[in-house]
Amino acid sequence: MVSTFHGLEVGKRGLMMGQARIATTGHNIANANTRGYSRQQVNASTSPFLNIWTSGTVNPGQLGTGVSLDSITRVRDKFLDGKFREQYAKLGEASVKQETLDQLETIINEPSETGLGSSMDQLWGAWQDLANDPDSLSAKAVIKERAQAFIDTAQAMDSAMTGAKADLDNQLTAKIKEANGYLEQIAQLNDSIKRNGTQANDLLDKRDVLVEELSKIVDIKVADQTDGTYKISLSSGETLVDGSAVNELATVADSDPTTTEVIVSDLVGGELSGILKSIDTVDEYQANLNKIVNDFVQANQMSSTDPNVPGENLFSGNTIASLKVNPLIESDSSQITSLIPGNEQKYKSVNNEYRALVSELGAESQTAIRNMANYEATLLATDSRRQSITGVSLDEEMANLVQYQHSYSAAARMISTTDQMLDTIINRMAAR
Repeated sequence: MVSTFHGLEVGKRGLMMGQARIATTGHNIANANTRGYSRQQVNASTSPFLNIWTSGTVNPGQLGTGVSLDSITRVRDKFLDGKFREQYAKLGEASVKQETLDQLETIINEPSETGLGSSMDQLWGAWQDLANDPDSLSAKAVIKERAQAFIDTAQAMDSAMTGAKADLDNQLTAKIKEANGYLEQIAQLNDSIKRNGTQANDLLDKRDVLVEELSKIVDIKVADQTDGTYKISLSSGETLVDGSAVNELATVADSDPTTTEVIVSDLVGGELSGILKSIDTVDEYQANLNKIVNDFVQANQMSSTDPNVPGENLFSGNTIASLKVNPLIESDSSQITSLIPGNEQKYKSVNNEYRALVSELGAESQTAIRNMANYEATLLATDSRRQSITGVSLDEEMANLVQYQHSYSAAARMISTTDQMLDTIINRMAAR
């Protein structure tokens, strides 16, 4: 036998469902422009039926009891989330490499009239002028000035590259600190989500924003756990976050044996990887620059005998930092001999080596720019696909709001109708 108040219960459930849907729609509308917010939806199913007697069959009939609110969940695509994090890491690495190569191009500053290539050409040209007029004091003075200009240019470039590496080291430290901050916050949110349940949608959104920011710094793998927490590890396998436990990133091992850390050394993807590779890149170009400068100095008879013997060596010193004009020549340029130092073949070899270095840097920089543009385009396309699923469409939410409003009104009308029926049964029938 069906309860007399069955209609009220069905109507009440309809009202509760309509209210939940309207509230969720309002929450979506309010957060349409909130960064990292995922559209939420109410998941419903029919509530358990009642068996009632029906004529004409031995089996009982099934009378519906309304709707049941199962859950309120986020609309997310795990596959697109993973692709976004993977591409964000590639873009982070590419952006650092492109910025470093751009800085190296600024330091080398070729082609220009003030670069190292021009300094070498001008010095070698001054030797040619002296060969044409061996007794010219002005030609010898020009050689001394050109030599000093070459030293100043080489040392300025070497110093700038050393500064670039120092900046990258500082950037590495700052990025590690930033990444560790994200790891701590993710672990805290893991703990909160574990306590609040897997439907803590706003907490899940906050955690995903942090995970995405972390993925730009370092390439990570994210695994969902049954309790709603994330297990985050490097692509190489080292665990960074497991529930509320954190293994921080570090450049060197901590002396404290109780501290668990992951040493940053051979990362793949992310800004940290880009910084580590950029440091190696600057080291390589600085070493090549040192070789070119040393070869050019050798072409000017440097380090053949005592560097203080006049006329035998134009330069003194065996590194860019220690390089200077022969002290005796510095005080008296007339000590310079008219003999062109070295041989022209050696000079041409050094000149070609330097031009090859400049060309290599230009080609590498262009490749980095293209890679960065490609990664940006790919990331934007993936994010657009993801937003089409998880983002809030105000037009769609407004249409839903009208639909849910009518549903709520219909449920209220059903309760009102049932109330009238009960009033007829209880009050009017009794009065008769």
